[in-house]
Amino acid sequence: MTHQLLSIFCALLSSTITHAQAPLTAKCNDFNSSATISPRPGVNATLASDIAVALNFERSNWATGSVAEDLFYQVPSNASNATAGSLLKLEVHTNTSLYTIPPTTALSRFLFQTVDFNGSAQPASAYILWPYSPRTLADGTFPVVAFAHGTSGIYGEAAPSHIRNLWYHFITPFILALQGYVVVAPDYLGLGVTKDAAGKHISHPYLASTSHANDLFYSVQAAQSAFPKLSKQFVVLGHSQGGIAAWGAAQRQAETPVEGYLGSIAASPVGNLLDVFEGAGEPKSGAQFGNVIVDAIAGIYPDFNRETSLTTLGLQRLQVNQEIQGVQSVQLVLWPASDAALLVKDYWWRNDQFYAFNNVSSIGGKPIAGPMLVLQGDSDTAAPIQGTLSAINKTCTLYPNSQVELQVYQGVDHVPTMYASQQSWLRWIEDRFAGKAVKNTSCGSMGNSTSAMDYRFSQQQPSWYLEYRTQDYETA
Repeated sequence: MTHQLLSIFCALLSSTITHAQAPLTAKCNDFNSSATISPRPGVNATLASDIAVALNFERSNWATGSVAEDLFYQVPSNASNATAGSLLKLEVHTNTSLYTIPPTTALSRFLFQTVDFNGSAQPASAYILWPYSPRTLADGTFPVVAFAHGTSGIYGEAAPSHIRNLWYHFITPFILALQGYVVVAPDYLGLGVTKDAAGKHISHPYLASTSHANDLFYSVQAAQSAFPKLSKQFVVLGHSQGGIAAWGAAQRQAETPVEGYLGSIAASPVGNLLDVFEGAGEPKSGAQFGNVIVDAIAGIYPDFNRETSLTTLGLQRLQVNQEIQGVQSVQLVLWPASDAALLVKDYWWRNDQFYAFNNVSSIGGKPIAGPMLVLQGDSDTAAPIQGTLSAINKTCTLYPNSQVELQVYQGVDHVPTMYASQQSWLRWIEDRFAGKAVKNTSCGSMGNSTSAMDYRFSQQQPSWYLEYRTQDYETA
């Protein structure tokens, strides 16, 4: 029995790493991982070693090497004139031996033209995960689920299409494919493809719901043009950052209807950062998101001064990450919860650029089209339930005819919400392709789910990661 297993560092921003503990020890460092980090201002010898361990772990999880060196991510010279939704490049048969996807599944990668939140055409990358035996609709086509991933990072190396386990592995895309759905998943603008046809840098507009929604719709359009067997009908599913993207897709559908759209599932979205930060009543609220959001704001608004929000130590740590282009694993080491309050200034989010950023990233209070299922753990530390409830209340107050249904999972945190809710989102997707009407039509209808066993004795968080098989004996 052969397994190709690897790579989850699936602790999102809610995880903690303290530097009072013993230095980190390397795992999965037998290939593609030889970086060293020298001590410098803001980074002592122990932290420098820990950063190198995390960085090498990330790099060992790259399937095709750095996106800067993979020719697939280089945009064709004629791409600048392509219309939104155009297919720019297609890799029909991606080398699956480099990945840790389930046996019998296949992989394609492609570049497509999307549109950023300012309305400018930009190139982006995506993957398609193929089941061995897809479900078939009445017209003979294969049903498509557009998948929006959660936070992987804000630099180019954070693209799931070059990560061995596609970043969300059994959390979502593997399950969808094994259930017979064709998964079309954009990396998001600025992840993977980092330069346009003219060589200009493309920044990732982190949490910009309008931009992420465009990535979803246009990646599906490009995939459909590349593979006519894909259905015109599709469902959107996203978690965390992807939950914002999925909600943004429902809002986009109300403004610019797309034929074939059947609805969205938004899991663990952050409704409104300002509401969350201000609602906490703490001057350091949201500190663990500080460097990611500050760097994202600077990418969108070039006149933003990072010193407005970050301390000297925070700026030093951020500069290190900009140099090495670390993503989630490095983020957890450089910016742990134990240090976060030392890295941001009091009320670091109170500035004009953050308010502008919040306007393009926030969801709720806008019309939506089609049915939307919202999934939320009531113990979510990364996307608190209060933000989700606020977004739903704003939407239903202004647009009471919206089809928004909320399912709450008691005792469940951020990533585990996708495991606890798996039966719900699979059933919901199946019903949409079957043409069934949603059961709860009143806006904001809410259901509560509890565990069969006392949840205090359940596995609370992922305690494993997938590892790439390099030796024949590695079968467990």
